[in-house]
Amino acid sequence: MMNEQLPMNRVEMELNQWRSREERFSKLFNFSLSGNRSLIKEKLHHYERIGTKYKGTKNIEERFVLQMLKQEKNKILKQLYPNLLVRLIRKLVIAPLRDQIAVHKDAKEEQKNNQALYDQVQRIGFKDLSNQIEYQIKQGHEQFTVPVSYYVNEKERLNHELSFVKDQSGGYQFEGYKASLYNELKPEENRSQYFKLQQGNSVDTTQAYNLLGGRAVQKDRSWMQLDLNDKDASGNHRIKEFHFGYGYDLEKAIQELPLKELTNKTEGDKLNYSLKQGNRLPVTLIKNGNEHRFYIEANPQFKSVNIYDEHSRKITVSTALGNKTMETVKQIQKTSESQQEKHSKRNSMRIS
Repeated sequence: MMNEQLPMNRVEMELNQWRSREERFSKLFNFSLSGNRSLIKEKLHHYERIGTKYKGTKNIEERFVLQMLKQEKNKILKQLYPNLLVRLIRKLVIAPLRDQIAVHKDAKEEQKNNQALYDQVQRIGFKDLSNQIEYQIKQGHEQFTVPVSYYVNEKERLNHELSFVKDQSGGYQFEGYKASLYNELKPEENRSQYFKLQQGNSVDTTQAYNLLGGRAVQKDRSWMQLDLNDKDASGNHRIKEFHFGYGYDLEKAIQELPLKELTNKTEGDKLNYSLKQGNRLPVTLIKNGNEHRFYIEANPQFKSVNIYDEHSRKITVSTALGNKTMETVKQIQKTSESQQEKHSKRNSMRIS
């Protein structure tokens, strides 16, 4: 709904920001600020920057406020510079030069702030949104949202709503985004979650999709998973966390399976990394000398991996392997562990 509003009165908004600033100052200092020359000068400079910044506006409301602002500026000028000649020199020479410098500085700061927003959004996984974000910034709202929608596959659609808010300095910050997963074949599985932007540890769009799909994602050294049966007062799913001390070892869990991918270290590392992102991945399992296609995903809560057949039906490890193969894997593991133990003992003897 916010995006459908008419542009706000930006001049009025910036004047309100200055008023809020004055109120903060009055709480910080015991002495009266109404006659403080330094503050009055800064107020005049602020008003002049506003006048220069929006002097070409076509918004009728903004133009009206600018007229009132002009009268206020003249009043402050007379208070600061009673001498008419001084006021003229300042108005014709000093003020235009200072305004030009200030406007140039503001433009550079705005460009820098906007680029930082574009970079943040892109790192999370949202591409080609710079034009939409720039358009909303020009509207001057205190906060705004940008919608993004796309299909993940033929049956699942992701709707995102990115939230931006203006800070006290006048720049915009990317706060986070609400992700909603819609399954057209199973509407009962439709889910939403708000992901707040966190310094260096934000949930990207791939991880958000996997979390909404019920899968677990590793962040730093901890695993997180949405509790799909429990929500907080805001409608967000509560988060189950499994820290390093919980004892889940993903590499050990997948090494218990006779996977073809693990015969190649590069492929094994890719598999391990992708599972930590929360992906459900196709793997080739060697069963009775033959190759079989299955899908696996991490399951930190039960310190294992979930296995699915080609029809996305969850199956047990013993079903996937067969009892005979299961015993063979255990025997291979036992032999491997025994060899490693002997190797470690030999090494320790050398060191000592």
